[in-house]
Amino acid sequence: MDINDANVHETIDHLFRQRAGQMVSLLSRTFGIDKLELIEDAVQEAMIAAMRKWPFGIPENPSAWLIQTARNKVIDELRRAGKSVGLDAEEGFDLPAIEDRNAFADLADDELRMIFACCSPAIAADSRVALTLKIVGGFSVQEIARAFLSNDEAVAKMLTRAKKRLREDASFPELPHAAELPERLDAVLRVLYLMFNEGFGATSGDDLIRGDLCFEAIRLAEMLLGSPETNTPKVHALAALFYLQAARLPARTNDAGDLVLLEDQDRSRWNMHLAERGVKHLRLSASGDERTEYHLESEIAGIYTLAPSFAETDWPRILACYDELQRGRYSDVVELNRLIVLAKIEGAERAHCELETCFADGRLDRFYLYQTTRGHFLAASGRSAEAEAAFTKALALTDNSVIRRFLIERIARLSDRRDKPQGS
Repeated sequence: MDINDANVHETIDHLFRQRAGQMVSLLSRTFGIDKLELIEDAVQEAMIAAMRKWPFGIPENPSAWLIQTARNKVIDELRRAGKSVGLDAEEGFDLPAIEDRNAFADLADDELRMIFACCSPAIAADSRVALTLKIVGGFSVQEIARAFLSNDEAVAKMLTRAKKRLREDASFPELPHAAELPERLDAVLRVLYLMFNEGFGATSGDDLIRGDLCFEAIRLAEMLLGSPETNTPKVHALAALFYLQAARLPARTNDAGDLVLLEDQDRSRWNMHLAERGVKHLRLSASGDERTEYHLESEIAGIYTLAPSFAETDWPRILACYDELQRGRYSDVVELNRLIVLAKIEGAERAHCELETCFADGRLDRFYLYQTTRGHFLAASGRSAEAEAAFTKALALTDNSVIRRFLIERIARLSDRRDKPQGS
């Protein structure tokens, strides 16, 4: 079938996000994880080949075409280097259509093994997350750097070290022993959490929302729940958080693609089917005595999503959840969210006072969300000139076009209000 270039690139981008991890995982099992760099290059080359050839007609089974092309590139490179390929790897194979979810069970198993391999205790904690985002999630170095509030060079070095450790993992492709699963599972869940967050509020690009990332995180969470070893209350809690947040995605932007704040969202556009899935997972997460950060965050998401209206949101309960979160494991980003809720209860001036005290050391001065939060508090307190300055700082710190338009609009509104003569 013929298709225009824009649609081809969109299809390939979608497939890359959904299938790159599966492709790398399958080929690593086939050729050995020690050939990881070669396999990653082959997957990238397969995507480039698709961009050249698919404008003339997309194959009936795009996923199978990509995997077969990447596999052939690995074989060609091994032969060129005079290395043995192996009889099993030489044999061709057919893959099911992308729509056939059940037929992809084997690929899901490969991907699950790769996720846990990336989260080996032999790899440093932050490096596990970065490595999984890169190999399984298809994240770029730049995307990972933004998720870590780091820089590209530091992340690239982190990935190089982590890949070296991964190539030395003799246990792959077997799943880790039961005793090792809990520690590795924590790192896996952190990966999915960061993946969903980047999709829910993209840090760069022309769109606020990257639905492919959100639903890829949901797919991987469901994959974990499909395995007896990883079907735990904690995973249900994370799945609940994803579904409850995803339910609000359709109303986070308007038809022009501009940001719509929660208080202004048209709740009739919320996907209550996803919300119901979230509530189901929230109930399943309640078994046992464990109450993790994912339990608390999913409870917060549930309060937001199930409230009859913005005015009827249970702010005190949300604040209590945030307080409990911070007592368990403090996070600067969570603190910003906590203070936004505090402002709803005790006013913007009190929230701004706490904000300035908490971050007096300047550690978040170059984080756009911090400056945006400051701007909101200052504007609500009637300090328009200071609010305008904070929003201007935030504008210089974000690469996301939607957020930039929102900040420009806020700056213009504050400037107009300041320049307008009193009483006019």
